[in-house]
Amino acid sequence: MRLSRGSALFLIVLVGLAVVAVLGVRALLPGEPSEDLGDEVAVEIPDGANVDDVATMLAEDDVIDSEWRFRLAARFDARANQIRAGEYTLREGMSATQVFDRFAEGPPPPPTFTVTVPEGLTVPQTLERIAEAGGSPHEVEDLEEGLVQISLPEWVPSDLPEGAQQFEGLLAPATYEFEEETPAAEILAELVRTTDDRLSGIEPEVDWEQYELLTVASLIEREVRIDEERPVVASVVANRLEDERLLQIDATVQYAQDEHQGRLLFEDLEIDSAWNTYEVEGLPPTPIAAPGRAALESAAHPANTDYRYYVVCDTETGEHAFAEHDEAHQQNVARFREIQDDGGRFCDDT
Repeated sequence: MRLSRGSALFLIVLVGLAVVAVLGVRALLPGEPSEDLGDEVAVEIPDGANVDDVATMLAEDDVIDSEWRFRLAARFDARANQIRAGEYTLREGMSATQVFDRFAEGPPPPPTFTVTVPEGLTVPQTLERIAEAGGSPHEVEDLEEGLVQISLPEWVPSDLPEGAQQFEGLLAPATYEFEEETPAAEILAELVRTTDDRLSGIEPEVDWEQYELLTVASLIEREVRIDEERPVVASVVANRLEDERLLQIDATVQYAQDEHQGRLLFEDLEIDSAWNTYEVEGLPPTPIAAPGRAALESAAHPANTDYRYYVVCDTETGEHAFAEHDEAHQQNVARFREIQDDGGRFCDDT
């Protein structure tokens, strides 16, 4: 059947309109991903930014060539409503599809640094460890200022002697990961919170308050190198406290001297300090270091012994010889002095 002249003209016009419509729609679509991209561009998407805001930012940085095309593409792409705030690395000349692909991956995680705080450190040593960690943005001075900004747990006594470091023993040993932008106060508060959580999870068998338990654990941490000896040394501390004897723990004298020299002299044992347990009865007024989990558990659960004394019997391993009475202890001390300079062991002979 042949079309009339008018029908043919109408059909030509209709086909023409269809072609124009197809070309117009294609012009509006985000287009095929471009392989010919320009320079990298860092784009910071702020919290609360909507699609219009993002389109403006991308166009200003030449990431896209048309704001309205991007907005139109966004209406047909569900990912446009899931753009997360953060910094993205984009390229000049990207298509809307490529941009949405990158946004869907999310921003890269913020840079972090890791610090390992070992057991037995004092507050100054811990601050140095954090400052020296790879990637740490903080200096010791920043951390000291941060320490002033955080609160002590309620169970820490408020009547510590003048010159006492309030946070001694509270900066829990562990391995931590922090974002580089984390303020010093938040870092230190996390260490204190870890100590608080650990103590809260312990049910001690001894009648000690949390701060006393922390202090005893710090003595164990500084005195003991052999795992199996921790609860035994805890029993010595408990027994001597019950007897109201001087604890006579070398590590407290070293702490009072603000140094950890290898050998104490008799004159060192007479130092005038509230932390010198050769002169002052009872526990020192604060912990002398930050104890680990094992020391805390040992302080909470001392071994059941009658020991009141101990002295090193192996200069290499730090193993101790224990005694119930002073006479046996003095014999052990004499044996220790024989091996003190040249090294040796007499543990098996006690």
